[in-house]
This record gives sequence, structure tokens and C-alpha cells, in this order.
Amino acid sequence: MVLAGQNRRQTSRDWPAFGRITVIEIARKRALWFLAVLLFSLVSLAPSHAQIGNDACVDGNSKLVTNSLADLPSGQLKPLVAGLFLDPGGTIGADSITAQLFTPQPCHNQFEMPSSPGALWLKFQARNPHEDEQIWGVSFMETVLDDVALFQAQDGKLVPIAQDGRAIPAAQSDNDRLQTAVSFRIAPGRNETYYVRVSGTYAPAVTPVIGSVRLLSNWSSTFSAISALMLGFCIIMTIFSLILFRQIHPRFYQYYAAYLIGMFFVTFLYDGWPHIIFGSTISTVQWKPFVELASGLVMIANIQYCRILLTIDTDPRQRKQAVYHWLTGLGVIATIWAMADPLGWGTPVSILFIISPFILLYVTGRKIFDGVKQAVPVFASLVALSIGLFLSLYFFKFPVSVTTTSSTFELIMMRPITLSYTSSTIVEAIFMMIAISIMINAMQRQRNAAVTEAINLRQEIALSEQQHEKAKDIAGSRAETLHALLASDTDKKIPPPVEQGFLDRATQSVIGNISQRGFGAGALAAELGVTEKTLGRRLKKSQGLAPAAFIRSIRLSYARDLILLRQFDTVAEIANASGFSSVGHFAKLYRQEFRITPSEALKSMGTVV
Repeated sequence: MVLAGQNRRQTSRDWPAFGRITVIEIARKRALWFLAVLLFSLVSLAPSHAQIGNDACVDGNSKLVTNSLADLPSGQLKPLVAGLFLDPGGTIGADSITAQLFTPQPCHNQFEMPSSPGALWLKFQARNPHEDEQIWGVSFMETVLDDVALFQAQDGKLVPIAQDGRAIPAAQSDNDRLQTAVSFRIAPGRNETYYVRVSGTYAPAVTPVIGSVRLLSNWSSTFSAISALMLGFCIIMTIFSLILFRQIHPRFYQYYAAYLIGMFFVTFLYDGWPHIIFGSTISTVQWKPFVELASGLVMIANIQYCRILLTIDTDPRQRKQAVYHWLTGLGVIATIWAMADPLGWGTPVSILFIISPFILLYVTGRKIFDGVKQAVPVFASLVALSIGLFLSLYFFKFPVSVTTTSSTFELIMMRPITLSYTSSTIVEAIFMMIAISIMINAMQRQRNAAVTEAINLRQEIALSEQQHEKAKDIAGSRAETLHALLASDTDKKIPPPVEQGFLDRATQSVIGNISQRGFGAGALAAELGVTEKTLGRRLKKSQGLAPAAFIRSIRLSYARDLILLRQFDTVAEIANASGFSSVGHFAKLYRQEFRITPSEALKSMGTVV
């Protein structure tokens, strides 16, 4: 810890004054300025209603505008112009809906949704101006819908045509894709009247569209690909982090893995994969507690791994972690509130999702000023996360106005919540992986420096013990253990001064490649610029050891120093960090070398295995 503190203070002193001022500006002003701009944008740009670019749009028009599509090779999509009827109780069926009074909405393409179990009814007309039969579909810009039923008015009654949604069994569904859609056939020159019943969604309003089945299919495929990319990224990064960081303490990657796992389940549940893969018919109301739990896990894990990354090389007595504890506590409360949802209001999680990254941005900026290297990519990851979360929440509350299009890309861009959420998560996770890697490299350098200092200290002790016939008694069992660990060094030969420099370089070379299990005599000789024969002769003369035995001795000494410096909690972690592939073989060699097992040494140092 002393070395870490010295390195940190030295790094801070090395920064130029201009750099310090820049960091302070970023940490204390830019983050708050950025938050103010985003909040101002949220208030000033929030649209009350999105209007349809339609020449026939006239407010107060009592007639429905007929929907029609152009016959394009790639298909076409338009906002659905319809009248609406709200059924707050969800009790009105198709047999009585025709008697209800629908309110025409020719100038708006967003329709308010009643909360569950309420339903929204839409009434629209469609005309086929082409010379052949057309198959068109009705879909929604929102992805979470439990039940969408399409009816056609025939002879004064409604005939069910199609049904889709996450609560609809696959055998009864008109669609087998993530994007909810219902389709209908319309004969040439016909003008038909249709009704759509919509229920079960997280969104406060829905945006219906009418389009060709070809374009709707391409849209759904693209959305599915983006969602699958997100899921695959979470899985790959989780596995990669567990493999890459397995040699360090679990706390350094467990929160990062929990964050990715939480992101995976949020995407998996929210995008509707259980319905596609397993045929699940669980409604959004039933899924909501699990989605909120996964979202809360993401938020809490984000707070915790920022805490770990930003305080790991700080003296425990100087760690100021109150802000992390407060944010974590609020995150737990907000998650429980959202899962229970006693007032039908789960927004505390969303609000905290937006606020917590900005608070962490400020804390991270201070850490950058203090010289914590991993704070730079942490800051970048939090910026990406803040922007992505803000855009996702903004476009969730205020969807983009839909216009006529024949492009799948334009359709995706009309629903930017998908891209903003996915891209921000991927960028944030990549930057956080970089931060973890920087932290590990810094810790490895500090650990190697501490081990080198310990080796030099032991050599001094060995020289001192050779000059005295008997060492002073060391009180206490812990001191006896340390003495037992160091006792083996007294029997080693002290190299003559002319060989000391060569021996030091050889030792540093082995320590510098300690994690490479294949590092042997050939690699050591190459780094020292001598032949293997010369290396063997000089090591034999100075230490009485062959190169392989010398490397093994350094590895064992390194492992012992990790125990003395309390770097790890388990024998497996120590063996892996010291370059041993087999824990059992490592324990056997350790006992032969130091006359004590590594587990006994760990226990004697007050560490639980």
C-alpha cells in the first residue's frame, strides 16, 4: 500500500498545471453542464403530439382518412391514420365495439394507451388502388405488446382476421417474429374498414403504422439482428472477462460480469425472446418485476464496479465510499419499489439510471485529477452510458414522428431507442474492459515492484544472518511463520559481487514474465542476450541451480511474497498468478521449498482460504 500511495502521489505531481485545470473543468463543470443541456433538451424539445405529414390532415375532420400504399418493389410504410376509442377496463368486445363512438385523429399518429387491463381500439379504412391483390400489415413502433387483434367489418359485424402479441400462443399468432404485426389481404379497387384492438405495453402511447409485409418483414429481421447482437455481445464479454481476469480477486470482475448478465436479461426479456424461443405467453405485467429486477441489477453492478475500479489502489483509511453506498442503497430501494409498483409508477429506477452516471462522472473526474489511470476509460464509459440512457428514456417518452418510407434503415432510425441503447451498452462495456485491464496491469507492476523489494530485503537478511551466529528470537506465532518462510533463504549461496548484476537481471526477467507458463531457459537466455549454456554455467556458479530450477525458485519465492503481501485469498489464485498450471504440483513444490504448505501460510497470515 505504501508503494501504491507513492506511485499515485508521484503521478499526480508529474501532471502539468494546465492538465490539472483541464481535468477539474471536466470533472466539476462539464459533467454538470452536460446534464443541464440534456435536461433542458428534454423539457424544450418534448413534443406534445407528433403530426402526420399528410395533405388531407385537417383538425376536426369527422371522417376517417383512407390509408393506401404505393406499389413499390421494396414496399412502403406510412403512419396509420385511424380513429380511436379507449376502453380503460378492457371489457368491451368485438361484438359491441361498432356501436361505440370513435374519435378521428387525422393529424396524429401517436395514441394514448390505457394502463393494464385497459385496451385501445383503432378504426381505420384501407383502399387498394392497384390491379392485383395486396397483402398489407399493421404494426407498431413500440416492441412490447401483449395482444394485437385485427378485425374486418363485413355485413355489419366484425370478423377476426389476425392476432399477434407476446401473450398469444404461437398456434394462434399471425406472426413468428419479434416485431408484433398483423396482416390482411385486400382485393383490387376495394375500400375496406378494419378495427384493431391493442393491449399490454410499457409505453404510455403507441404509434401504429401500415406497411407492406415485405418491408415489415425486413424491419423485424433488422431489429432481431440488433437485439441478437446485443445478447451475443453480453455473453461473449462475460465469458471473456471471466477467462481474462480469472487470476485476480473475484471482486475485480464479479460486478462487471453481473452488469453484463443484467444487460443480457433486460434485453432478452424486454425484446420478447422468451415468446419466440420458448413460446412463452407471459404478459408484460407478469414480466415487469423481472425486467425491473434485471435493470436494478445493472444499475447496482455499475455503481459497485466503478467503486472497485476507482478505490482499489487507495489507502483503505482514505477511501471515501459514502457516495457509492448512498447510490447503492437508493438503487436497492428504487428496484424494490419498481418491482412492487404499489402506485403503478416504476420511474424511480429510470430516474436513478440517469442521475447515478452523472454523479459517478463527477467522482471519476476527481480520480483522474488524483492520477488514477483507470479513471480515464471509466469516465469515457460513463459518458457513453449517460448519453445512451438519456436518449433511450427520451425517445421512450417522446417517440420520433413517423413518416412515409420504403427504407428499413429509416424505419430503424425512427425508433432510435434500439440503437442508442445497444450502442451505448457496447461502447460502455468496452471502455470498462479497458479500465479493468489498465487496473490489472498497474497492480501487476506494483506487485512485481513489491516482490523485487522483498527479494532484495531477503538477500540483506541472509547476509546479516551469515554474519551473526544466531538471530534474535521473534515473538508471536505470526513472526515465527515469517521466520520459517524466510529461513530457507539463509542456506542459499550469496553470489559474488561480479555476478550480482547478472543475477538481478535474470531475476527481473523471470518476474517480468511470471504469468507466462511457457517461460523457460531458452526464453530467459534470449532476454539476457546469452546462450543457454552460458546461462546454465553462470547460474550454477552463483546459485548452484540449473536454469529450470532457478526459474522455479523465483516462481516459488514470488508466490511466497504474494502470501506475505496478502495479494490473494486462495491457493489457486496464488498458483495461477505465479505461473503454475497445477495447484497440486505447486503446493508440493512449495512445501519442499519452504517446509510449509501454501494453505498453512495463508492461514498463518490471517487470510481465509
